[in-house]
Amino acid sequence: MNKTAKKRLLIAAASMILAGAILFATALALGGWDLSKLGTVDYVETTLNPAGDFENITVNVFTTYVKFLPSEDERCRIECYEDKEVKHTAEVKDGTLVIDTEDTRRWFGFISLSFKNPTMTVYLPKNEYGILDIGTDTGAVEIPGDLTFEGIKIDGQTGAVNCSASAKGSIDIRLDTGALVMKDFSARSMKLRTATGVIKLSGGTVAENIEIEADTGMVSLENIACKDLRAETDTGRVSFKSIACGGDVYAETDTGGIAFENVIGEGKFELKSNTGDIDLDMCDARELYLTADTGDISGKLLSDKIFFADSDTGRVSVPKSVTGGRCEVSTDTGDVNFETVS
Repeated sequence: MNKTAKKRLLIAAASMILAGAILFATALALGGWDLSKLGTVDYVETTLNPAGDFENITVNVFTTYVKFLPSEDERCRIECYEDKEVKHTAEVKDGTLVIDTEDTRRWFGFISLSFKNPTMTVYLPKNEYGILDIGTDTGAVEIPGDLTFEGIKIDGQTGAVNCSASAKGSIDIRLDTGALVMKDFSARSMKLRTATGVIKLSGGTVAENIEIEADTGMVSLENIACKDLRAETDTGRVSFKSIACGGDVYAETDTGGIAFENVIGEGKFELKSNTGDIDLDMCDARELYLTADTGDISGKLLSDKIFFADSDTGRVSVPKSVTGGRCEVSTDTGDVNFETVS
């Protein structure tokens, strides 16, 4: 192809792009600059009224934002704003409210444009239920604090979870890329996992253990009481504030730092960081084992400890106490700096 032909093709392509942009801007202006009017998906409002008593709740949705609220008339109803070809169903089966998705789209229905999000509000007549089991692809989930369940299980791909509900048993939430936020909750035990999303807990009481795992997300806990606490993340930061543990505390991160403030453990601290700093402010435990590769390790402890501290290339400054629990501190290239306030 010669230069003249190439030039003509480039001019034609640029002209088509410009024409498309003009058409898009014109359509947007005619629609009052409302992007939602350019969508090709037809949304409808639907109310579902499942009959029968139920203890457990199962929800399976695709992209729907699911929100739970108390019912004002002591009846269960479900209000949906949904694609007319991707509708939701609800029925009571063997004591379980089953909310499902019915996709009637043909193949060309998957090639569509939409600037709106389907939503679902589930109004519940009681405050306490059995097992809540939610499965979602990209939809978000919101559960208020005035609901209590025997157990909560949520499995999602890219949807966020905002939960203030409590569970008499376990809370098990697994997300791929969604953020997980919980506050003012209680449970017997918790297992939380996300690949790239943030995990943030505040104002919670857990009778037994909390296990948290994240790949690239930050882990943040504040005002939490539990027995054993374990948090692991690859590239995210671990931040604990005002934590009371009746057992051990374990935290590990590869490239993110570890920051503890007013964290008390009756057992031991075991903290590991590859390239991030470890900092303890007004914290204490029976024993401490702190390890970093290239980060500094520093802290202010509430009681005396017998320190065993070393750094290959950094400066080491620790109290010379001969009483208290064991505190082992080791870093390759960082500094070590500790003091006690007892």
